[in-house]
Amino acid sequence: MKNKVYKLILVSLALSICAVNASAKNKPVKKLKVKDAKVILCDAIAPPQDGLCDVVTGDNSLLIRGNILGIDTVYQGGEVLVDETGLIRYVGCSADRPAHLDVTTATRIECAEGVVSPGLINTHDHLNYDQNFPTPEMGIRYDHRNDWRASPDVSAPGDFDQAKIVWSELRQAMVGTTSIAGAGVEIGFMRNLDPPWWSYPLFDDMLWNLDIEPPLQIVTDTFPLEDPWEYQQREDCGYTYLGRSKNQYTDIYVPHVAEGINVAAETAFDCLGAVDDMINPEFSMVHGIALDADDGLKLAENGASLIWSPRSNISLYGNTAPVNMLKNQGVLISLSTDWTPSGSMNLGRELVCADELNRNYFDDAFSDRELWLMVTYNPAVALHVDDRIGSLQAGLFGDIAIYDGRNVENPYRAVINADASTTALVLRRSSMPFWLLDIATYVGSIALYGDAELVGKLPSTLHEFYAALFGITDDLCETVDVCGNEKFACPLRETWFLVDAIDGEPTYNPLTLSQLEVENAASYPLFFCGAPPDEPSCMPFRPGEYDGIHAKGPSRDRDRDGDGVADKYDNCKHVFNPIRPMDAGLQIDTDGDGRGDACDRCPLDKGPECTAVDPYTGENVRIFGGKK
Repeated sequence: MKNKVYKLILVSLALSICAVNASAKNKPVKKLKVKDAKVILCDAIAPPQDGLCDVVTGDNSLLIRGNILGIDTVYQGGEVLVDETGLIRYVGCSADRPAHLDVTTATRIECAEGVVSPGLINTHDHLNYDQNFPTPEMGIRYDHRNDWRASPDVSAPGDFDQAKIVWSELRQAMVGTTSIAGAGVEIGFMRNLDPPWWSYPLFDDMLWNLDIEPPLQIVTDTFPLEDPWEYQQREDCGYTYLGRSKNQYTDIYVPHVAEGINVAAETAFDCLGAVDDMINPEFSMVHGIALDADDGLKLAENGASLIWSPRSNISLYGNTAPVNMLKNQGVLISLSTDWTPSGSMNLGRELVCADELNRNYFDDAFSDRELWLMVTYNPAVALHVDDRIGSLQAGLFGDIAIYDGRNVENPYRAVINADASTTALVLRRSSMPFWLLDIATYVGSIALYGDAELVGKLPSTLHEFYAALFGITDDLCETVDVCGNEKFACPLRETWFLVDAIDGEPTYNPLTLSQLEVENAASYPLFFCGAPPDEPSCMPFRPGEYDGIHAKGPSRDRDRDGDGVADKYDNCKHVFNPIRPMDAGLQIDTDGDGRGDACDRCPLDKGPECTAVDPYTGENVRIFGGKK
């Protein structure tokens, strides 16, 4: 009798568990929430048994399913189809996929709660300095970049050793970055968008002779006004140069300018901008801390853009570019890391900095989607490569990053919060230059980094075939423990084809992860579990002026934005706008209407109506009553 009772209890329990599981599987999918993007609910993707994604290995085409991030649309339970050449063929819901696109043999990557993004683009860095540790915090802030450049306490040594630069590129790849304008070029991991200046005549002559259109030539100019050994701070335009590296080969000009907060930094932009046709859609300036409303208007009306490095700006100058004002005026803004001595170790940490500033000091001027655009589509538009990378669209490259989107309502948030442990997969359509990809018959999207279980199930590519053919017997990908998560990193897949010496340069060698670790024993680490302990500050601070702390108390002392100006006198109570040395002792209010430029939707018009520019179309947008 007892046995029968026990059996009945066990059967009852089993039925209850089955009912609960069935209920969970049939539970309606909760729609994602994005206030400024359209969310299209496609399919309910079955969650994996373990981890973030399931993989069913097929051929070299990839069908990636998850929550797909579009420029202004999220396909929840949508898909991206990448063909065997590494080009995207379809983005959207499976029900709408054209019938001629056959996916029956494709490798399927199913990530029910995975967030699928285009690979990130780092618009500016100095890769040959990124092996350095951050400069120790000494509580000093500067007025101009030439104040600190001569200081041995701040300036860091550069190193062009291949192993160190590949190490720094791997650090970028581990949060989903696939392209970079790194003020140089190296073979491996990143698609380097700005090759060295000396290659331009060589490329042009060689390619024209082959009847191939020369590549887009993006020129990063660190010293557009002077030689590197000069330390000028002028309040006139008597500089040694005005656009030092801009020449007949330049397609996109990326100069450092207005880097500081004094009159000399402000004048630098005026001098460069006075050159005929300098400020145009091919002008994408780095830093721009000393910009004012007239400068913003000039950038917006001429289709120029800003590359913003908030962490480096804050740690050196205690302030950063007036991005609220520039956004209101219609200037396209991209995000970049600058370098490790004063900036972020990767774009993930730079996004954290921008997000903190946005929430704590900029009155939420940017949505999560707009911050994400600063590391995807905006950089591609600014550098004129949006016909290749920067978004998930048919015909573009299969540069893709998948992030852990569990427990987030807004999927763009998964990218902002990402680190090396939550980045599940990073794919890139080769690191070959664009012009070479145009004539390549087979390329494919290859894994740079990701979950070991996921990367290990992806099909072999021609990289493996040719590596074996040339006698490479080491594994092209190796495991690395990232905060308790087993990941694969694949440096040998990127460098196996390098010979022991190229033109007598012994540093060009195939590199395994183990070799990289040995060569970079004294370099800045690839990742941290949590915020880096020595990370440069992202909290605005200038000794004796402001400390970034939101002061409470009586109205005469209250400072809700931490800019050192009490609310009673502050012309932007909720938006950080301190008095800069260039501002003659006043919070800047160009139109004199009592609203500071930082929080004025119409900073050059006293009335409630004005015209701004759409940074993507160039069309004028009327603003009425402070709203578009």
